[in-house]
Amino acid sequence: MSEQDYRRAKSRRRREIERRRAKIRRIRRAIRIATCLLTLAIVVLGVKAVSKLVMPKGKSVQARSKNVETSDNKAAEESKTSVKKGSFKVCIDAGHGGKDGGSSYDGRDEKDDVLKLALKVKSELEKKGITVVMTREKDTFLELEERCKVSNDAGVDYFVSLHRNKGKGSGVETWISSTQSNSSKNLADNIMDQLETAGIQENRGVKSGTQADESKDYFVNANVKAPSCILELGFMDNSKDNNLFDKNIDVYAKAIAEGIYKSGDIQESDKQVSTNTEVINAEDSAQASAMGQVNVENEQIADIENMDAAPHDWGPGPDADENNRPVSAVSYQEKYGKYSADFIKPTDEGDGKKRIYLTFDEGYENGFTGQILDVLKEKECPAVFFVTKPYVEGNDKLVQRMIDEGHIVGNHSVTHPSKGLPSQSLEQQKSEVTQVHDYMLEKFNYKMFLFRYPTGRFSEQSLALVNNLNYRSVFWSFAHYDYDVNKQPDEAKTLEKLKKSLHPGGIYLLHAVSQTNTNILGQFIDEARAQGFEFAKYTVQ
Repeated sequence: MSEQDYRRAKSRRRREIERRRAKIRRIRRAIRIATCLLTLAIVVLGVKAVSKLVMPKGKSVQARSKNVETSDNKAAEESKTSVKKGSFKVCIDAGHGGKDGGSSYDGRDEKDDVLKLALKVKSELEKKGITVVMTREKDTFLELEERCKVSNDAGVDYFVSLHRNKGKGSGVETWISSTQSNSSKNLADNIMDQLETAGIQENRGVKSGTQADESKDYFVNANVKAPSCILELGFMDNSKDNNLFDKNIDVYAKAIAEGIYKSGDIQESDKQVSTNTEVINAEDSAQASAMGQVNVENEQIADIENMDAAPHDWGPGPDADENNRPVSAVSYQEKYGKYSADFIKPTDEGDGKKRIYLTFDEGYENGFTGQILDVLKEKECPAVFFVTKPYVEGNDKLVQRMIDEGHIVGNHSVTHPSKGLPSQSLEQQKSEVTQVHDYMLEKFNYKMFLFRYPTGRFSEQSLALVNNLNYRSVFWSFAHYDYDVNKQPDEAKTLEKLKKSLHPGGIYLLHAVSQTNTNILGQFIDEARAQGFEFAKYTVQ
C-alpha cells in the first residue's frame, strides 16, 4: 500500500467513525426528547387521575395542578440530589509528582501547584456530597498506567487531570480525546465556563487530541474509561498567570468543582447508548492493536532482590538441530522462557507455517532507517525496531513513521550500558526501562511491551525485573557482525549467510546502521519467502 493510499484509508476510517458518532449523538437527542414527552404524558395523566379520585369537589383545576406540580418538583429535586450524593464519583488526578516535577520555573514546580489545587477541588466536591477518588494526595510518583487504573478500578463517572502549562503563552485550556464523547466535551466546557466566570487571564478553549497531532490523544484521555479532560491552569512562566493562580486558587477550586457538578446531569443519557459506544471503543482498541500496541500483564515474580544476579552473555552458537534451529537458542528458551523471554519462537503454531521475525536495533541514526522502512513498506513486511531513548529524542519523525506504518517499537534502554544491564543496581535497571517507556507514552501515546537487552548480557534477576515491568524480553537466534560502520561485511556473503541460517521461529537481529543490511534487505525478504518462510508480526504468546 502506498503512503497516499494509507493516508486515504486512514482518512476514510476517521470519517466513518465521525459518522457513527454523529449517529450516536442523534440517537441520544431522540432518546432525550422521547423521554421528555413520555414524562409529560405521564404527568398529565396523573393529574387527571388524582383530580378524579382524591380532590374534593369545588376546588379549581388550577389549584389541583399547582399541588401536583409542587409535589412533582420536590420529588424530582430529591431524585436529582440522591443521584449526585449517593452514586456520583469523580477521579481527580494531580499531574506529575515525586521524581517527575513536571514543568518548573523560577524555583516553582508544576507538581506542587497542581497537588495543592487538587486537594482543594477534592474538598469542594465532597461538600457537594460527591465521592472523590484521588490518584495521589502526597508528593508521590505514579506511572500513567497506574493513574488510569485507579480511575478505572473505582468506576468513576468523570476523570479530571490537573496540570499547568509552560511556554510562550497565557491563560487556561482543556484537552479532551480526539474521538470525544458528548460527556467529555460537556465536562470540559462546563469547567472552562466556570473558570472564566471566576477570572482567568485568557480562555484558550477546549482542544482535542494533542499539541503535536489532533488525531492522537494524551495517554490518560485515551485510556481512562470515564469521560475525561486534562486541565492546563495557566502558564508557569507567565507572572500574571502565577499571580492569578496564587490569589484565586480557592475560587478556582470551587469553579472546577461546580463545573464537574453541573456535568453530572447528562450522565444517564450517555449510558442509554452505551452499546453503540462500546462498538466504537472496540474498533478503536482493534486499531491500537493493529498499530503495534499490546497490553502485557505478566505473572509477577516475588523476591527478585534475592535472585541470582550473575551475568550471562548471549549469542547463538554454530550447532543446529534437524530444523536448522540453533541448539543453544532452543536450550536457553527451555531454561529461561519462564521469565517471559524469547531466544527463539515456537516452530509451529498449528497451521504448518514457517514464521520468522525481523528485528532492528537502533542506538543511533546512520541515515539508513528511512531506506529500511521504504523496503519494508514495499515488501509489506512487519518488523520490530528496538530504540534507545537518545535515538527517540533525536529521530521523532522516523519513530512516528515506524508506528504509523504498523511496526512495533521496542525498548532498548536509555544508555545502552556497555557492561550490560546486570552491571547496574536493580533501581538503575528499572530506570533504564521505564524512562524510555514513559517518554514514548508522553510523546507518542505509544505503550512499549518488548525489551531487548543491550549487548545481550542478562541475569536471572534482570529477566525477572523486566518481567515484572510487564515486558517480554526478546533476544535473537541469528545475528552477524554488522554494527561496525567502518568494516561492513561483503553483501553477497552476508546474503548467503542469512539464507543458510533460515529456520522456523527465527528471530533475526540486524543493526540499522549497517549499509550492507540496508542494501540486501529486499533480496533477503524475497529469498526467504521463496523458501516458504513467512515474516510475521511479533506476538507475546
